[in-house]
Amino acid sequence: MPLFLIYDDILKVVGSEKNMEWILSSKDVKSSSQEEAGDIQLFWIGERHHVNYFVLYFGYEYFSSKDSTSHVDGIIGPPTRETLSSLCYVPNNQAQQPLGNNNNNNNPHLAPLREFGDKISSPENAAIYSTANGLVEFHRSHKFCSYCGSPTLATKAGSSRICSNHISLSDHNSCRSPTSIYPRIDVASIMLITSPCENYALLGRKKSWPKGRYSTLAGFLEIGETMEQCCVRETLEESGVHVDRSSLRFVKSQPWPFPRSLMTGFRARAKKVSGNEESDDDDDGRHLPVIAFDKEEMEDVRWFHRSYVAKRITEGSTALCYKPMGEEEEFHIPGKSSLARFLILQWVREEEQDATAATITS
Repeated sequence: MPLFLIYDDILKVVGSEKNMEWILSSKDVKSSSQEEAGDIQLFWIGERHHVNYFVLYFGYEYFSSKDSTSHVDGIIGPPTRETLSSLCYVPNNQAQQPLGNNNNNNNPHLAPLREFGDKISSPENAAIYSTANGLVEFHRSHKFCSYCGSPTLATKAGSSRICSNHISLSDHNSCRSPTSIYPRIDVASIMLITSPCENYALLGRKKSWPKGRYSTLAGFLEIGETMEQCCVRETLEESGVHVDRSSLRFVKSQPWPFPRSLMTGFRARAKKVSGNEESDDDDDGRHLPVIAFDKEEMEDVRWFHRSYVAKRITEGSTALCYKPMGEEEEFHIPGKSSLARFLILQWVREEEQDATAATITS
């Protein structure tokens, strides 16, 4: 469950307002010795509706022992599990409620964002958590300078990093890397490809996914490509199906900070099968484009009829640890936090909308 901390609670974690000011300093670069003092990190995410949001991060190693509180150079290290459990709040500022496990102790339940993201009811809260997750991943993966290998340091309240050997920090330094190192974003296309008649959708699954999960195809943008070209290439590589380029249209985009992607959603139709170019009738499945997928990359890729998918729309999940039950073991789509689900549901509901429009017209 998401945790919401008020200002006084954060002070309990960082120790004092002086520590808070030091952690959030946007003018002074933290020294490497300070950052090593428990690896405690507090970064500013942004302001919304006159409320400032922050992400508090301390390394995974601090949850491996019962007592991990330390004092180094006046900076208080990460809290114990007991301290964390006393700070747990349910969403929307409801009454304080420690999060325990089935053993009824007061240890908070800790999980990666992807494993509980579908349970966040508010889109605004989901956006805050995804931003926080992406920001933490940025700092975890950019600890060293790509120019000289020296440690990097957080700057500007956590919005960037800088090489500790940068010439701007000392006359004795020699690194001429960019003054600010900003988060890297990996751009990807995610596409719902339909049959020429649009009654079938091309969905696939990877071996690492929970049993029965099928989703839209997707892939990362390569150097020199447009998003549309990426969509066409990835569809061909993952399924062997050729896309009708004239049918490509952008739908919407979504940040996907697992760890640092931006998903750009498309709809498109597959090219008609050779010899059936004059007909739009492939509803019986006899003239669907042939699938030839790479078994090293995909475990399965199939054409699914709209009615089949419509009857199997469940809550689903985006979590990789999800345990499907019953019919979901055969087929289910990702949870509400994914753009793939939006694309699939949009396609499924088109038939309902067409039927409603026809009824109104008649």
